[in-house]
Amino acid sequence: RLRPRPPWSPPAPALGLPRLPPWGPSGRAGRVLFETGFERFEGYDPALDLVDGLGRGQNGWMSVGRGGNGLLTNLLADFTGQYAYIGYQGPTNRDTSVNLFRPVRLQPDTNALPVVVFRVTFSVRDDTPSPASADDFRWSVYTPDDHRLLTLDFHGPDQSINYALDDGKGFVGTGFQFEYGAVYDLELWMSFGRRRWSASLNGASVAYELPLTTTLVRPALGSVDAVWAAHPKGTWDDNYLLFDDYRIVAYPANAVAPLMEFDRLAAQGRAVLKVWGEPGVRYRIQSSNDLSVWTDRETMSPAGPDGLAVWTDPQPTATRAYRAVALP
Repeated sequence: RLRPRPPWSPPAPALGLPRLPPWGPSGRAGRVLFETGFERFEGYDPALDLVDGLGRGQNGWMSVGRGGNGLLTNLLADFTGQYAYIGYQGPTNRDTSVNLFRPVRLQPDTNALPVVVFRVTFSVRDDTPSPASADDFRWSVYTPDDHRLLTLDFHGPDQSINYALDDGKGFVGTGFQFEYGAVYDLELWMSFGRRRWSASLNGASVAYELPLTTTLVRPALGSVDAVWAAHPKGTWDDNYLLFDDYRIVAYPANAVAPLMEFDRLAAQGRAVLKVWGEPGVRYRIQSSNDLSVWTDRETMSPAGPDGLAVWTDPQPTATRAYRAVALP
């Protein structure tokens, strides 16, 4: 489902992120690792917690820490049927964070299915917003042995969007902010072959080509967790995360649409383009003067760990559009 961008005006990305849309599926089939809409026909009972205080989860869901979670059925814009939540009611013990997750335990096939895509619809809500007591909500990726690879963090006190790697250096700002009550479609792309990841919200790139791991040689996928973290540490506010249409899919390398970025104009007005894709996949560069008729210009294969290729148009032009297409 596509939605219009919510009423936010993100500043220029702080990390030199590309101006063009991030990677997206090119129409080729993938292998679904897990997906759910939390509906009753799937076996979800809205009268029960998603994971209760004794650790008993519905449909294989698990938790680390104890805190408010469950299923809701009341009608909200952009949420249909039943959907899940985490938050609102803090734990009575000394937990300072709660993770909800459904294990997938995948050792990615870096030859056949090297790319894993996580998609989810979510919204951060706060009934009584207060920067002094707002919590953080996060999406975190773990290996099967609980090594955290990455986190995308939605920091309640200033509504900033941040990320953390597994390098122990803490959170880094993306230069973007979220809005309470806005509905976001998150896409998290993870290349286990190149050990890189990117993320977008409603089609806007918020993190691009970051290291999937800084310590592991062959990372595996254990789970993608919804996380509620108290802020300040040890206190809990009445805010919560709604989420639905949770999906994890493994794709072949050529199912990943490449990303193209204009780099500069060379001598005589020739456009220099950067193309990021999966190594070993051939990409065809095309150009158009009217966005209707496209002409094949070059076929190339990105190389190196970053999957980057650079191409200079030998034909100078004042106005021309470009695109790159993955080949079978």
